[in-house]
Amino acid sequence: MTRKVVLYALAIGFALYLVVPFYWIVNMSFMHEVDAASVPPHFLPHDPTAANYLSFVNPSTDQALVGSNAVGDTPYAVLNSLVVAFSTAVVNLVLGTFAAYSFSRIQFRGSQVLLIVYLLTRMVPGIAIIIPFYLVMRALDLLDTYGALILSYTTFALPITIWILKDYFRTVPRELEDAARVDRCGWFRMMWTVFLPISAPGLVAAAIFSFMTAWNEFMFALFMTSSISSQTIPVIAANFATDLNTQVTLMAAAGVLAVVPPLVLVLICQRLIVQGMAAGSVKG
Repeated sequence: MTRKVVLYALAIGFALYLVVPFYWIVNMSFMHEVDAASVPPHFLPHDPTAANYLSFVNPSTDQALVGSNAVGDTPYAVLNSLVVAFSTAVVNLVLGTFAAYSFSRIQFRGSQVLLIVYLLTRMVPGIAIIIPFYLVMRALDLLDTYGALILSYTTFALPITIWILKDYFRTVPRELEDAARVDRCGWFRMMWTVFLPISAPGLVAAAIFSFMTAWNEFMFALFMTSSISSQTIPVIAANFATDLNTQVTLMAAAGVLAVVPPLVLVLICQRLIVQGMAAGSVKG
């Protein structure tokens, strides 16, 4: 009995640890600035308002000055993040599928060493390679474009994508491929009609990982972009905190806008994500 009580208490404490910060951001986003700064704090808005969210569409004169027009730039930054994150996920899936299929189905000398080398590349700190990346993107004339961010984030996410897909592909029975070939399916048709539909949970898990990697990244986006034509939401969100004028309610509203797209995506695909991440460890 005591063990169950302790486990439930730990579970409740961990749930509060995860939920309370997000609740507090949502709570503040519906407050007036004076209520957000009050002591003791208000755990519920006394006079809820949607003005903080409406300001992203039509900012007032004072709001437009916050963080060099960070308020007005936020909708464009969210759109940029969606484009970059979605494109990164697609590129990672295409490249990762070919590589992971090869590792899962073809036995060749040095395959495990190569996989470990891929994984070790994720241990290199970003600050150590950001200058070379910047010089390469400048030489390719890709600075301040989606291409610079997509290429950078693909480099970060691809090793883990290969590992996730490799483990899941190994759980797909080879007999299904053999049966498709007996029915005169070519390799591409077999992949498209048989193998990939069965591998949907693994593909979704890898896609969500790539999406989140691109959505949350800040340092490379800060270095590689210089205008709202390609700046993502982490860069714009950092502009809200200034020495001259910081409005915490606007920051909270921007934080909610930044969290909602990936949160909705994860909630929709949570069953497939769990299946994709667990399949390799259970069956592999």
